Amino acid sequence: MARSQGTTISVKVPINREVMTKRSRQRLRQIVGRDTRVIRAFIGVIEQHENDLLTGRKKKRIHDGKLDKLTMTALRTKAGFSQRPNVPHDMKALFPRISTNELQECRQSAVGLYESYLALREKKGWDASRPCSVNSTRRIPRWVFSQRFKLVYDSTFSSRWRLSLRDTLDSVPEGRRHHDRLLIPLKVAPFHANQFRRGEVKALQIFTDRFHKWWVTFAVRVDKPDSQGVQHPPAVLGIDLGIEKAVCASLVTPTKVSETCFFKQKDKIESIKKYDCLVANLQREVDTRRNTGQGMDKVLLKLRKFRSKRENVAREYDRVLVRDLLNYIAELSEKYTLYVAIGRLANIRNLARRGNFKGRRFRRMIHSWAFTRITESFKHGLAQKGWSVNGKDSRFRVVPEAWTSIMCWKCGAKGKRPKQNYFKCSSCGHKTNADRNGAINIAGRLIMLTKSLHSVRGLGKWENSVQAGKRSRLKARKKKPSQGKSLLSSKDQTSGLGESAAVHFVQSDLVSFSDEASKSDNDPAVENTVEALSVVGSDVSAIKQEKEARSSGGIHSR
Repeated sequence: MARSQGTTISVKVPINREVMTKRSRQRLRQIVGRDTRVIRAFIGVIEQHENDLLTGRKKKRIHDGKLDKLTMTALRTKAGFSQRPNVPHDMKALFPRISTNELQECRQSAVGLYESYLALREKKGWDASRPCSVNSTRRIPRWVFSQRFKLVYDSTFSSRWRLSLRDTLDSVPEGRRHHDRLLIPLKVAPFHANQFRRGEVKALQIFTDRFHKWWVTFAVRVDKPDSQGVQHPPAVLGIDLGIEKAVCASLVTPTKVSETCFFKQKDKIESIKKYDCLVANLQREVDTRRNTGQGMDKVLLKLRKFRSKRENVAREYDRVLVRDLLNYIAELSEKYTLYVAIGRLANIRNLARRGNFKGRRFRRMIHSWAFTRITESFKHGLAQKGWSVNGKDSRFRVVPEAWTSIMCWKCGAKGKRPKQNYFKCSSCGHKTNADRNGAINIAGRLIMLTKSLHSVRGLGKWENSVQAGKRSRLKARKKKPSQGKSLLSSKDQTSGLGESAAVHFVQSDLVSFSDEASKSDNDPAVENTVEALSVVGSDVSAIKQEKEARSSGGIHSR
């Protein structure tokens, strides 16, 4: 049987414990507690025999067969296999109130936890905490697969959705082959029901959060949409992340730059600024009370509350931005075979360190910019829609963003940015919005990195994008012997003539960001660009570009 090529999404549903009987609540606690003890026992065995159980080229996987020989007896075996009446760690004898299938599910959950620990240990070294070293009061849920549960819908009950879970606490010791069932009522909202309809429910986990609230997480397998037989022209969407203009997306086709869309979130900036002021005032009050010896009088509690609110507001705006961007991509996918490239901001936090003469406002903007969270959420959203986001067949890629907004996408020469949102090429005279110029260069880099797009030829746009992508990073000058002296200036932190171009990160230079918000949106470069094109036929006209510009969650590119 071939492995499914779909994607798995998780649906988190609360348990309606208010309508459960006292016995059902007790039985649910007993089942989850028993599973936790079994999983911990398996993890202890894996930890004790780790060197014997590791397999694979990089020794990052646990051998299931060897683990069974240590923990599971086998009296009925297939032809050619020997019986195992005795094992060093007999889990069936240690836990008599669990069935063999449930024991295997606990084993798979323990193996998954330990393999995650091995991957974390490879990344962080031996500082990674072992799975057995966590707090003993924490419940560890097992993955229950679809053969052991059933999702039931009945409109005649007060709780229409119920989970029918196999209960073996009493039936296994009594030797019964038909086990009892535990009915767990669920609070299923219309959103959860729509998610269930997207695919097939394959597995679940029952757990409690830190507030002692009970939840069920369902794993739903969503098959990839069948796109065979539908031939759309290729196109590349370059995405440039910003602060005031949250996202600039430019669609590049083999013939032209088809359209540009800006996604702006002015309300987010005002909300974050309001909570920043409240947090700053409370921090000053805490310092004053600490210096004068006064009591805090719940000031620290208020400070934690407003910090949490600020984080929740930022996350919610980021979710809205990702949702609008995914809807925009879904609309474009109906017309094009779409490839998506997003810029990767590397080492941008170093510009916001104290001593770089950027100012307090610049540091606040950079440190409140959650570009990694947006990128990962966007990647996760594409995966949920059936996109392949990793591997050779991926049509999504995170490309380096260095020098994309300072290099001209038409001729590849280095230009100037008199203002934060204004780009002017000193070589060919091209003028445009700096974020738009960066988004097109990001799309060009994906074209350059994707070999399957090199054979696509239209009116030369693909060729121009590939060439511009190759020239969008400046070459470093040949260094002279330092003669024992540092090439960096001792007076300032800017890059000198003998430094690498990677040191001078012009893309994230936001010194000119101090213009007022009302003036920053008035960009004369876009109007001049579409009125007088420097390369005939390589871009669209002004009227046509404004008609084709989209405003899904944003404004026109004008």
